[in-house]
Amino acid sequence: MTNILLKYLEERYKSVKSPLISQDMGPVITISREFGCPANLIATDLAEILTKRDDPDFEPWKVITKEILDQAASELGLEPEKIEYIFKFEKRSPVDEILEAFSSKYYKSERKIRKTIREVIHTFGERGRVIIVGRAGSTILRDIPSSLHVRLIAPLDYRIDGVSNRHQISLKAARKLTLEMDKKRAILRNDFAGKKIHDVDYDLVLNSKTLTSEQMVKIIEKTAELRNLIK
Repeated sequence: MTNILLKYLEERYKSVKSPLISQDMGPVITISREFGCPANLIATDLAEILTKRDDPDFEPWKVITKEILDQAASELGLEPEKIEYIFKFEKRSPVDEILEAFSSKYYKSERKIRKTIREVIHTFGERGRVIIVGRAGSTILRDIPSSLHVRLIAPLDYRIDGVSNRHQISLKAARKLTLEMDKKRAILRNDFAGKKIHDVDYDLVLNSKTLTSEQMVKIIEKTAELRNLIK
């Protein structure tokens, strides 16, 4: 199933080649989240609902997450493992860059990798009917008119409790993990945006403590309708 989806996404990706911003691009929804918020669940349910609302002749809505890594790696001629450090929120030092360049004929600079990732994400967004979870999607696709950028938040202690329960770890370990992931995700967003990103940079900010997943899906659906992303 995964291979079929990746092939489908690659075909859709390759079909878009225009570098110009057009009103016909999209629609696309991005979902950013604080660590511990249910973005993947919401994206999956939302894609199903939007597909049912659409004309049956249209392509179904797709959730895009790790597929971006695979497509970018394919474009670079590398194995996904060679570039996944970007999404693990890690950076290569200048020394690492030099050593890698001398040790591998397939070496690609971090700048080239990030540029390719940006292009892959933007092309998926241009083609439309995709929900992109994380991956700095909101900052990369801000220029597409038919787009909606959502941010999921929740109080820190609430998220720590959830992380502790889901990962079966202590509250202390959950706190450390939550704070660490929040920091790393912020670094990724800010790096791709070229500036510090705040909640006011999103179209819609939802509190996953006070709203159920079903309620958040309905709110996003209605907002997408009001923004003319769907009919």
